[in-house]
Amino acid sequence: MNESRLQRLMRLRGTVARRPLDAAEARDAAAATHRCLQCPNQRLCDEALAASDAKGLSLFCPNSHYVEYLRSRSLEFCAVKPA
Repeated sequence: MNESRLQRLMRLRGTVARRPLDAAEARDAAAATHRCLQCPNQRLCDEALAASDAKGLSLFCPNSHYVEYLRSRSLEFCAVKPA
């Protein structure tokens, strides 16, 4: 199976989409896929993905905010108890 650029970016950032998607999430995912397919920076994206350069991708990727949003939703924070 061929991974899309968006899927590769999500994997690089340690992000996975929740399943199943609700209607709003499905619209957001479709819009992100469309942005990726229409992006004029695909060649640059391929180079950054090959180098695992997530920081470089964030400079030009139209989906970087979307991926970081998904990533932030999946983070869990542990409460630190005072000593």
